[in-house]
Amino acid sequence: MKKPSLKVLPYRHHPKYKFVLDLRPFGQGRKFFKTRAQADAEAMRQKTLLERHSREAIGLSQREMSDFIEAKRRLAAYGEAINDAVEFRIDHLERVRRHGITVAQLVDEVVKAKRRDGRSEVYLRDLRYRLSKFVQDFGNRAIAAITVDELDNWLRSLPFSAQSRTNYRTVIGLLFSNAESRGIIERNPILRTAKPKLVDAPPDIFTPDKLRVLLETAQAQAPDVLPMLAIGAFAGLREAEIQRLDWSEVDLTRAHIEVTAAKAKTARRRIVQIQPNLAAWLRPYAMMKGHIVPVGARRKLERVRKAAGLTRWPKNGLRHSFASYRLPAIHNAPQVAAELGHTSPHLLYNTYRELVLPQEAERYWNIAPAAEKGKVVAFANV
Repeated sequence: MKKPSLKVLPYRHHPKYKFVLDLRPFGQGRKFFKTRAQADAEAMRQKTLLERHSREAIGLSQREMSDFIEAKRRLAAYGEAINDAVEFRIDHLERVRRHGITVAQLVDEVVKAKRRDGRSEVYLRDLRYRLSKFVQDFGNRAIAAITVDELDNWLRSLPFSAQSRTNYRTVIGLLFSNAESRGIIERNPILRTAKPKLVDAPPDIFTPDKLRVLLETAQAQAPDVLPMLAIGAFAGLREAEIQRLDWSEVDLTRAHIEVTAAKAKTARRRIVQIQPNLAAWLRPYAMMKGHIVPVGARRKLERVRKAAGLTRWPKNGLRHSFASYRLPAIHNAPQVAAELGHTSPHLLYNTYRELVLPQEAERYWNIAPAAEKGKVVAFANV
């Protein structure tokens, strides 16, 4: 079989391009030139490539050769070769092709798996809500094709607080952990993203004076919303937990509130002791039944807020107040964390430690109805 050769040939089928270099025997196309000198120069370059790099290099453009040399140089700085980079990339592409499961498909599978595990509707609703935002941007992408940079940029772009972005990071990490455990991806990329920096500013809380005015205003103008305010301030329940709370779960005789697993954000049942001043606020409602939160609560709370002179209403501000004043009252972070429904006292200690003075905490836990003043005991369960 005749060995292919590199020759410049005349070309008579174009008014400007008079010469052609046929590279088809080497797996490339044809190249056309206006002058013989240009054609000969390219033929010489291709012959040099053939001698140095074998037949596969024939047809590479100067730009392609430059890219190759630059890639080789950059990889050498890390002790890697071109083949190492190619193997890594092919492995990634094969993993994407082999599994091909999209973000939307994996989200659906993870939610179903958590439901089979018996997780609460509250947990599942929060899980679906956060994952749905991720699906909006990456739903049709293969989960194995999502990069660390894409995840990092997505988390940073969320228009939420640092704590909310941390919560999203945790949920998305759960999704990729599932993919990792099933061999869809080699490692969880969320672990390589930057953790949102939590600002060390104290949470929004009520001062004892403002809280007293708030409760007394509610007592006078909308007494049916008073229990939900008092429970938030002196038992530390989340606003969402209070909205699901029933009077049957408030036991004034044994002095505790039961937050069932189905109603807790963490899907874990907890018992919160009713402090003496909270018992004083709730005592007139001992025979109540049904939901703690009355019909039309939002409208009534807005009226109370304005009458009390509060210009803003911080989200979960009553719960933050409970944590802020409870910790210096009993100096027991694990107990306060358990009352709040935290799995660890770490966040509580970092956020609320030394936020208020013990004297202010004493004033806070002595906030009671006018008829009960002087009858409550501060700092229960030290």
